[in-house]
Parts: sequence; structure tokens; C-alpha cells
Amino acid sequence: MFGLLVAFAFLGANYFFTKEVVRKENEGLISTEEGKTTPKEHVSMLTLIAIIFGFIGAKLFAWLEDPIPLGEFFSDPFSGLTIYGGLIAAFVASIIYLRRYKMPLLHFMDAVAPGLMLSYGIGRLGCHISGDGDWGIVNNTPTPSWFPEWLWKYNYPNNVLNEGVAIPNCIYDDYCFQLANPVYPTPIYEAFAALILFLILWRLRTKIKIAGQLFFVYLTLNGLERFFIEKIRVNAVYNLAGFSITQAEIIAVIFMLIGIVGYIWLKRLNATNKI
Repeated sequence: MFGLLVAFAFLGANYFFTKEVVRKENEGLISTEEGKTTPKEHVSMLTLIAIIFGFIGAKLFAWLEDPIPLGEFFSDPFSGLTIYGGLIAAFVASIIYLRRYKMPLLHFMDAVAPGLMLSYGIGRLGCHISGDGDWGIVNNTPTPSWFPEWLWKYNYPNNVLNEGVAIPNCIYDDYCFQLANPVYPTPIYEAFAALILFLILWRLRTKIKIAGQLFFVYLTLNGLERFFIEKIRVNAVYNLAGFSITQAEIIAVIFMLIGIVGYIWLKRLNATNKI
């Protein structure tokens, strides 16, 4: 299910990315020379680039977070993936591609933003269903009467890590473990949050008129969501200047700062007619 939902995540991002590029092309915001590759055709190549370099970046950042012998690390290619590593690597590779073909960078960044948020949420559903370790901290507090039990705490039965205690009378040959103590199902929270943020970005896409600002809104919202979910999520913790912080929190703060500064910067450039 994890692989299937990751595939759906890329397909969803590609669909809304294409839809936005076509809209911008129809409105004259993106153009191309006659006989050249059309903006819509560039989307397919950018999606392929995102898949390849996203995977490489996700593996690299996961290794930096938890360095282990490389032979062991690469023995299972689809374990140990860090979403922010994939996002950063895919973004850099895509920027290089767009500059190579002299495409309007800011408009393409805006076009991909809503789809990126949606694909993140779909991918998190894959994490939840497979039980790949992207869960929250232990939650032994009583479930509020008005809140669904599975949404408040979950022990991830049949998780792919085979982590926890054995499930009695398990009918499967493998994946017969569940967590000894229930945890916050943070992938579900992130999936819900990503869907809401996708709808916000999709609504804003025609209201924000300055090219590039929508993408910076995406960075801000992405960082804000991840920063707060890290407070109840299991992750490697670093001691930095006396503070305990995770790799994801560091990147989330950087995303928020870039998002806020970038939004204001583009607004000022537009006010002075420099873009």
C-alpha cells in the first residue's frame, strides 16, 4: 500500500501541476516558441526528475539523520526515506531543468505548489497504512469521549518494521507485531492538514497575482505544519545551542523564513516594477 499511495501521490501532483500550467498558458502567463516543447510537455519531464532526484535526496537526508553502514542502508531501497530530503533535491534539480529551457521559473513554482501539498498528504496515508515508523510519541492518555479511538492513539498492528510485541494468533507469515504502547497517529494528522492546506492553496492560486508568491505561501504553510507536528512525533533529536531539535524542525523553520521573506521580497519588487 505504501508504494501504491506514493504512486498516487506523484500522479495527483502531476495532474494538478499540469492543470495549472495549462491554465497559465491559456492566460498568456506561460508561453513557448513555435516548434519547441510546450509547457505542458515539460511537466512530464519535471515529474520524472522529481521522482528520481526526490528518491536520491530522501535516501541521502535519511542517512545524514541516522548514519549506518552503507551496505545495510541500501539493502532495502525503500526504507529510510526523508520527505524533506526528497523535496529539496527534487526542487534543485527542477530549477536547473527550468533554467536550462528558459521557462518562467516563478510561474512553474506557483503551478506545482498545490499539487505538492496534496501529494504530501497522500504519501502520509501510505506511511500510516504501512506503519513505517513515521508515527508519534507514546500516548497513554484517555481518549476524549467525542474523539475516535483510532484517531487519538494507535498501536500500528502488522507494521512493516516488525516493531513492538508479537500479535497473538497472527494469520500472516510476516508483519505480526504491534506497538506495545499506543502512539499518536501523526501521519493521519498530517494527511488531514495537507488536504486542508491544498484546498487553501488551490483557492489562492487565482487570487494571488504576483508570480512566485503562492509558492512562498506553500513553503510557509508546509514548514508551519511540520514544525508543530514534530512536537508529538518520533524523530532523532539533536542538541543545538542548548535546544533539543529535530532535523525536520530545523528545515521547517528555514522553510517558514524563506517563505515569509520571499513573499515580502516579491511584493516589494512588484511595487517597484522590477518583476
